[in-house]
Amino acid sequence: MMMAIFGVYMLLIWLIFAKLKLIRLSLPIALVLAAVGPAFAFFILLSMNNYHPSSADARVFQRIVQIVPHITTPGRVAEIVAQPNAPLKKGDVIFRIDPQPFQFEIDRLQAALAAAQQNVPQLKSSFDQASAGVEKATAQYNLAKADLQRQQDLFSKQVVAQAALDRAQRNAETAEQVVAEASAAENRARLAYQSNIGSDNTAVAQARQQLAAATYNLDESIVRAPCDGYAVNLQLVPGAIVSAAASVLPFVCDRDQANLGMVVASFMQGPYLQIRPGEYAEVIFPMYPGRVFPGKVVSTIDIASEGQLTATGLFPGIGSPGNTRFAVRIRLDDAEGRRLPAGMQGDAAIYSGSVQIAGVIRMALMRMTSWTNYLYFTS
Repeated sequence: MMMAIFGVYMLLIWLIFAKLKLIRLSLPIALVLAAVGPAFAFFILLSMNNYHPSSADARVFQRIVQIVPHITTPGRVAEIVAQPNAPLKKGDVIFRIDPQPFQFEIDRLQAALAAAQQNVPQLKSSFDQASAGVEKATAQYNLAKADLQRQQDLFSKQVVAQAALDRAQRNAETAEQVVAEASAAENRARLAYQSNIGSDNTAVAQARQQLAAATYNLDESIVRAPCDGYAVNLQLVPGAIVSAAASVLPFVCDRDQANLGMVVASFMQGPYLQIRPGEYAEVIFPMYPGRVFPGKVVSTIDIASEGQLTATGLFPGIGSPGNTRFAVRIRLDDAEGRRLPAGMQGDAAIYSGSVQIAGVIRMALMRMTSWTNYLYFTS
């Protein structure tokens, strides 16, 4: 860049003083030119870097979705429907997993659910029987207590012997023990019958939840496109085992209106502070030599990977100082219908309203660089 500025400066001097001879070159003028030239070049360079910064790291990105089967158990690929790089609509089938194991599980759980539902009336009957048993045992206990009381009265009047009193005492204690056992059985029957989750018995609710999970697995055995786009690196073959543990292929989503013509460029820390949303920008790509794409700054991203702290067992560390670059999102004005492959790299420049002459020189340098991109096609 400095060589280009000095080259233009020397060309102007040659035209004015040697070629056109508009001014006679003298020693004082030569000294002034020798002093002004480096100072002017330094001023222009400083102004361009701060008020009209450029970046050689402008890239086009695209949203990629990793296709991961959502089945909870591993499955075998039965059919590959999608073709590599062929356009798909959201919801179109990419591949199918063998549904038979999931259907078998659904059938088993449907039977388990029916058995659990049929068991509820039996639990109700058991609870009713246990309640009746408590009532019967209580009635017998009351009779035993009444008999014990009579025997005690008769024994106090010396009408009955001690043996009759002891027998009545044992009968009352036995009846009391029967009441305790019947009450415990009633409590167990009540817990089994009245243990609900919402309005369902726990066994029924558990079987229904397991059936829902199995049905979800069956539905997810058909893997569909998450968005409009196409599948790349489709290496799956029928018979391959897939699970939810890893991605099986990347899916490229078509750019929506919000991401159409979006370019991300990274800038050094100093010039980055001067960039504001809405400022005019230009982007050039080696893929389009001689073309300059105008655009506008959409947003600045005030965070970099160096500013992130992760949860580890180590103390926070600081990487190499002075290397951090910050990203700026630029939307191109005429990107409609133009091919912008994801990953293509170019140069970007952003222009502010300060030191316009430096902006003009930056524009000239961008166009010179764009024309030199023709060398990519001749090398």
